[in-house]
Amino acid sequence: MPKIKTLIASLALMSVALGAAAQEVTLRFPVEYSPDVAQGQANVDFVKRIEASSKGRIKVRFSPNGATFKGNDLVQALIRGDAEMTTLVPAYWTSIAPKVQLFDLPYAFPDFETFERVKANKAFVAKVYSEVESKGVKVLGLLPNTYIIPGTRNKQLIDPKDYAGVKLRGVGKINSSTLKALDANAVSINITEVSTALQQGVVDGIQTLMDVYVQYKFYDYLKFITDTRYQLIYYPWTVNAKWWNSLTPGDQKLIQTAVDEAIAANGPVTAKLVADAEVTLKAKGVKIVHLDAAQEKAMQQATSVVWKQVESDIGRDLIEEFKTVSAKK
Repeated sequence: MPKIKTLIASLALMSVALGAAAQEVTLRFPVEYSPDVAQGQANVDFVKRIEASSKGRIKVRFSPNGATFKGNDLVQALIRGDAEMTTLVPAYWTSIAPKVQLFDLPYAFPDFETFERVKANKAFVAKVYSEVESKGVKVLGLLPNTYIIPGTRNKQLIDPKDYAGVKLRGVGKINSSTLKALDANAVSINITEVSTALQQGVVDGIQTLMDVYVQYKFYDYLKFITDTRYQLIYYPWTVNAKWWNSLTPGDQKLIQTAVDEAIAANGPVTAKLVADAEVTLKAKGVKIVHLDAAQEKAMQQATSVVWKQVESDIGRDLIEEFKTVSAKK
């Protein structure tokens, strides 16, 4: 009898274990941009990877174009647990996590190599995002995109003085401070409202990614674009921490691996989208100027004041550590 009872108990435990292993997981994944832009393609890639690696057991409800939440509402939805995952431009996190502003400072990342050096230092990234994680959000990785660049209706922006008085869509506090340092006027508008703002003359131009100019057909309103490097756009890949902690270690590993692979695979995708977008924009009559080293230096000098302005928010020690971490070895 004891042997039979032991066998029954073992089978029961095995059944529970198998049931837990086979448990379905639903992952709500809203973003505010199109699935066709570079970051959107990374999201779609992740969805395919995780559904394949989990054999369909982890189901993703991907909701692009701000259809479910966008902007600050998306931040709060993730914190509340009304969404499990998002990749949201970090400017939206800065109101509750000032240290995140560090990576948006003008010319913090003058090239992609600098970003990769910093991203590889996970301990430092954790410091920068510690305030975000204290709100109940876990950062799984950083998805790099490309540089946010200004486009205008009436004139090319090359020299710092060209920005004076120009009304441009601002992208977060640091970006708006960067525009102010150039004597431009930052206007807060969600990406989904830009076309109307351009048509109505609310703004003289915008700042966005090269492929986004094509995706949203902004070339219908803008005729000048300047390819400059004052701010590299990236997306922290975030999940609700409570939900994440409820997952089995095996499911956490599946999701983390899918995120890592989607980020790694997106570099060439982004580069091609940017190159193709430039060809399309030129064909649409948009004049594109790439700043040379001297012109970038002039812009860097004109915007350097922003670093000092935010020192109290970010912390001098963290800024100095960033300079060490980001420096070429």
